[in-house]
Amino acid sequence: MTSTSPSRRVERKERLRGEILAAASKMFADRGYEAVTLREIAKEIGYTHAVIYQHFPDKWHILAELSRETIGLMVQNFDAIAAKHLSPRERLFATSRGLIQFCTAHPQQFRNVFFGPENRDGVRAGQYINDIGAPLFGRFVQLFFDVAKDEGLPNKNDIVVAHTWWFTIFGLATLMIIQGVVPDLPDQALVVEQTIATLWAGIKAVPRLPKSAITKRSGRSRASKQ
Repeated sequence: MTSTSPSRRVERKERLRGEILAAASKMFADRGYEAVTLREIAKEIGYTHAVIYQHFPDKWHILAELSRETIGLMVQNFDAIAAKHLSPRERLFATSRGLIQFCTAHPQQFRNVFFGPENRDGVRAGQYINDIGAPLFGRFVQLFFDVAKDEGLPNKNDIVVAHTWWFTIFGLATLMIIQGVVPDLPDQALVVEQTIATLWAGIKAVPRLPKSAITKRSGRSRASKQ
């Protein structure tokens, strides 16, 4: 009588875990997290749902694992690109392009992380994404600070301006994933370059807005609606 060696058992367990994650990732992206059940994931890979519980206590933990994996890959992508460029400005431009390219090349993973449920195990999606994405977001913010210092940008070493850059780049990536390639619209690569160029020109030309100006504008906006 032969028995399976410990290494074989570990290998088989890891392979099955990978199959669960791969199947769940596609099903979440295609149908939405809420519409997919553990039984359906198990059926997709040819097992009973009891097998899923040997690897994950519930569906939420599968999504959490997929999210951590995706953010980890995005961080690796950022670091690899940043290492190839010397000046902070070159790194900022290149990593901005790289973020958009990664997201559009991996729409399934992107959708799972950023288009998932609003309530994630009792935590609002925005807070949850911000927490797991902190290593990536932090890199972009610090890089922007490095650019401001290296380029001598007046009044630009500000978290609000750094986040404005990040939100714009991330928003463009999101739009491209939702919209896909539309033949009648400009080439996506050209849109990316134009966005970066426009952002950079604006950062150099527009000083940081004081809170008082923002408050006044908000007040005028509310008054006009009354």
